[in-house]
Amino acid sequence: MADELICVTTSDIAPGREAEFNEWYDNVHLPEILGCPGWLSAVRYESIAGQPKYLAIYQLDRPDALETPQVRRVYGWGPMTPYLLNSHARVYRRR
Repeated sequence: MADELICVTTSDIAPGREAEFNEWYDNVHLPEILGCPGWLSAVRYESIAGQPKYLAIYQLDRPDALETPQVRRVYGWGPMTPYLLNSHARVYRRR
């Protein structure tokens, strides 16, 4: 059986930049990252209370999906970096 892998990311963005962040994330970042080898799908959540405010879960088809040349070109926060308050990313394997 193939590994079931996910990449979980969390982030907080500066107040007043959330609309811009969500526009970029939905219309630029997601299409770019999901166009990379090994990235199968994504789902995003917004916290109803507390932080981090944003959570994304990506389904991966292989553990090295974060190491391909294609993902290295688009992975990260791009133009949102100056407004990023914190972020975390980690890959998990189903037990």
